[in-house]
Amino acid sequence: MVDINFVWLNSVHETDFVYYDDAHDWWLLVQTKSPALVHVTNPDGTREDIEVPTNTLLLYPPKAAASYQATGGVPYANYYVRFYTDEDFIAKRDIPLGRPIALADPDSMDCLFKVLEKSFFYKYSYSQQSMTLVMRLMFMKIAESVGDSSLSDQERELINLRYDIQTRPDYQWTVKEMAERVHVSVGYLQSIYKKQFGVSCMQDVLNFRVDLAKEYLNSSAYSSQKISQLCGYQSIEHFCRQFKIITGMSPLQYRKKSQLKDNH
Repeated sequence: MVDINFVWLNSVHETDFVYYDDAHDWWLLVQTKSPALVHVTNPDGTREDIEVPTNTLLLYPPKAAASYQATGGVPYANYYVRFYTDEDFIAKRDIPLGRPIALADPDSMDCLFKVLEKSFFYKYSYSQQSMTLVMRLMFMKIAESVGDSSLSDQERELINLRYDIQTRPDYQWTVKEMAERVHVSVGYLQSIYKKQFGVSCMQDVLNFRVDLAKEYLNSSAYSSQKISQLCGYQSIEHFCRQFKIITGMSPLQYRKKSQLKDNH
């Protein structure tokens, strides 16, 4: 079980903010929301000062010195949770303690912090169980970030690009814009994208558009004209042609086949 001592979002302090505590009996998890200077004590006893960007994680066990401060002349801000636990979900994931962790998916962690805060303050019927599950999920996301540290910046940018394509296939993507997102030339993007994902970037856009069209055909009564617009096509003829190239059937044939399958 996880017992939350306190959780707070958007904790903002002045530009001269300094935090130090080596007497706490709880675990402390911090997500920076501004640049920060983190003071780290190495295993050999030497001290190291590390400048970290927004969305860096810091995890301190009970009695460990937690030390960080504002930097760069800007106010310091963070999310944080203090908690107790008798579970081993932290140790099992080999998460570094007292050292900065670059967060691979800050948006997801933001959402989890918000759910945690709401459960803590509103005291719903299942708040305790919810907070325990949220904390376990948070540490799974942290473990992902630790494992993600082996990726190069370019590989991470490609993954983020593909995620955006998948979630917004209706957008009018161009290879030029994609290349600018990853900070490479058009030709080089096409090479590294296919090498990493096994498909060209524009073919990926088309595949994700057709996947979205299938969802609409399966779950809505929208016309093919409407679906083509929702999937980012400028004309229904272009939509139908590409849909048939990828699936081997027209949108209408696909819908009829899907409905026949559901009826059985």
